[in-house]
Amino acid sequence: MFLYGVAVPLEYVDDLTPAKWIAERLHPFAQDAGAIIPPGFDAYARIFHPAMRRVDQVDVPVRWREIANSNLRVHHSEMQFGAIAGGSALKRGSQPGLWDRPPTTGTLPLDIARVLVGLLRGQTTTPERCWFAAWEGWGDPVFMTSRGSMDSPAPPLPGVSSRPKTRTFKVPGRGYYIARGPLSAALETVYGATVNYRSASIWWPDDRAWCVATEVDFDWTYVGGSNECVAAVLGHPDLEALPARISDGVSYASDPINPKPLA
Repeated sequence: MFLYGVAVPLEYVDDLTPAKWIAERLHPFAQDAGAIIPPGFDAYARIFHPAMRRVDQVDVPVRWREIANSNLRVHHSEMQFGAIAGGSALKRGSQPGLWDRPPTTGTLPLDIARVLVGLLRGQTTTPERCWFAAWEGWGDPVFMTSRGSMDSPAPPLPGVSSRPKTRTFKVPGRGYYIARGPLSAALETVYGATVNYRSASIWWPDDRAWCVATEVDFDWTYVGGSNECVAAVLGHPDLEALPARISDGVSYASDPINPKPLA
């Protein structure tokens, strides 16, 4: 399959064994960052998805730092977008002159995915054999249980020929289809959708040198890996990223510094 001019084959599989280590490590659903990305790596980074400002019919990324500074809020590793933007702006869905569209939720922006593919290729011995976990609930109503999501049948995503006809991997609160492919397959949208890019929720190389995780309800992404790997993520000029800890909170009320957004 060719997407965005790149050949990126992605094959959904029934063998869920490659993802078993993730369920064995994850913390209970929504407890902290360790419920999103597996504990056990040397270091972690939190990548903030940018908001967007419309300038001359072009969407321009707006970093969380700019929004925090403009609203006299503190830019720090555990900040939440609602806390730095303010409740009224969050409810309105924009802050005129600063941002017109909030950060993308549940998927990596494609530009960030491209940067990560380039960075992470040199941080694994198995770049041609990687694994991708795609949330089973895209396009479906999701009913949560202690064993994972229980999705009822629903029409596929727009532009999708068919949903994967494979088994799903369950963790508390979530279920995922598992696919394999080269690292470049991170640039292929899940289920083969052709309308908008939607990234895999979790992806990692076969040698487990690092892991990338984007929770479907959050507007940021975690990367876990070696100290060298995470330092490369934190230092890249095209990423807004800060160090993260497994114990970091993940709810809208988790920001310990900025005021909670009021409805």
